[in-house]
Amino acid sequence: MLANDLTLDNKDGTDVVYRLISQSSDGSRRTDIASTLALPAVLNIKHSVTGKAPNIVDRHLVQLTKVVPTASGSATINVNFTVTVPRDVAVTQVMIHNAVSNVIDFLLDGASTGLATTANIDAILRGES
Repeated sequence: MLANDLTLDNKDGTDVVYRLISQSSDGSRRTDIASTLALPAVLNIKHSVTGKAPNIVDRHLVQLTKVVPTASGSATINVNFTVTVPRDVAVTQVMIHNAVSNVIDFLLDGASTGLATTANIDAILRGES
């Protein structure tokens, strides 16, 4: 199971703590402990299964939603990361790790030299929230 508090880095390296506020059979919801009710920052992790054998597909969504103040009130930033995995023996964990690493490296303009750990990826793939 993922920790109740997830400490994640901002771009500048400062920590943001997302605390578990609810959990259900299909995922969890965490909130940035520094955010407010009026301007929440929420991290959702969701899992779903679609299709019938032999075409079953697992989907894992990590979504960050952050409400920010604007001159006219507020606006919402949404960032989604979805991993879709067919239940087929040809699809390996290493393939998934490499695909996630490729996306992260792209987002970091080629500055990533590999994943320090795959623990959270593996937890998400197991359906943990």
